[in-house]
Amino acid sequence: MTSRERIEKTWDFEEPDRVPFELYIMPEVKDNPLCAGINDLIEKYADNWSGWGPSWGWFGLDIVDQEEWLDHRPDDSRMKKTTRHTAAGDFTQITRHPTSTTDFHYEKHFISTLEDLDRLTRADRKRISGESFNSARFVDRFVTTSLPHPFGQLARHTDQITCYTWFATEPDALHAFFDAYTRDIIVGIDQLMQSRVPLYFTQLGLEMAIDPWMSPEMLERFVAPYDSRINERVHDYGGKIRHHCHGNVMGYLETFCGMGLDGTEPLEPPPQANVDLKRAKELVGNRMLLCGNIPSPQFQTADPEETREQVKQAIAAAAPGGGFVLRPTGGDAGTWEFRNLENVVANCEMMIQAALDYGTYPIRM
Repeated sequence: MTSRERIEKTWDFEEPDRVPFELYIMPEVKDNPLCAGINDLIEKYADNWSGWGPSWGWFGLDIVDQEEWLDHRPDDSRMKKTTRHTAAGDFTQITRHPTSTTDFHYEKHFISTLEDLDRLTRADRKRISGESFNSARFVDRFVTTSLPHPFGQLARHTDQITCYTWFATEPDALHAFFDAYTRDIIVGIDQLMQSRVPLYFTQLGLEMAIDPWMSPEMLERFVAPYDSRINERVHDYGGKIRHHCHGNVMGYLETFCGMGLDGTEPLEPPPQANVDLKRAKELVGNRMLLCGNIPSPQFQTADPEETREQVKQAIAAAAPGGGFVLRPTGGDAGTWEFRNLENVVANCEMMIQAALDYGTYPIRM
């Protein structure tokens, strides 16, 4: 089978020729001589998803950013002010950049006041025309269309204290924003469907709407109603949607199904999170595509035989009957720190070999 055929059959909860698996490494390490072998294996065997997306904009708005470096601070860091010009007015962000690292810290987020939130609620957003999709670029590849997530977008552009305080103190303002933005996303979906675009969708944001950030009751009140509307519109066109959600999702899988999600990843096992893959399969395995479960943060230090055993156990737990895609729990398979790369590559190679050894249908262990 091609990767596209294999994943589509798996997502129809049928058994293809073998278990699909995804494996991605950081672009910055692909040219490293240590990665020559793993690059070849990924190209030959991996069922990596190819992403495509229209220009959704920032909360549906076109933007022009203006950056200004401010003075050095006594702790040897620099401050950068970014002014985001939009049709709804200007929004500002300030970040602090230590000279000792490429990382940075937010001093001020783009959305920091109720006035900012109100401007986004009332904004006259741009409309997405039927975007052209060149399928020739993705021969036999499984392609997905990106979708914004109302809560995820807000949580990423508002500081945590402000954002989560609003859920307690400003529920009406949040509902107004989520309702307005959801309506615009649905209009965008309708317009996209005027053209031939991939009917499989990807989204992210729920990992900030589960424990410990929000209670199940808050998710049901503030997030689920709007996500359900978006997911329902995707289903109206025969589409499916997979959501990226790190964390302790085990107690939320039934809720995710009720919201209309068709799949989730990366399903981290303990000690990363709390996913019991066998139990997840029993709960939702005939309704949701389950993806992930191989803890790639350990690839820097683990014996590859540990990874082989984890692949074997994951396939035994979730692959029978289809509906399972094997993948690392980190999208970069442990390559982001550029440390112990030889060991990381050895674990990646072992993951692929074990997937091929144990993943042929019918599954026999």
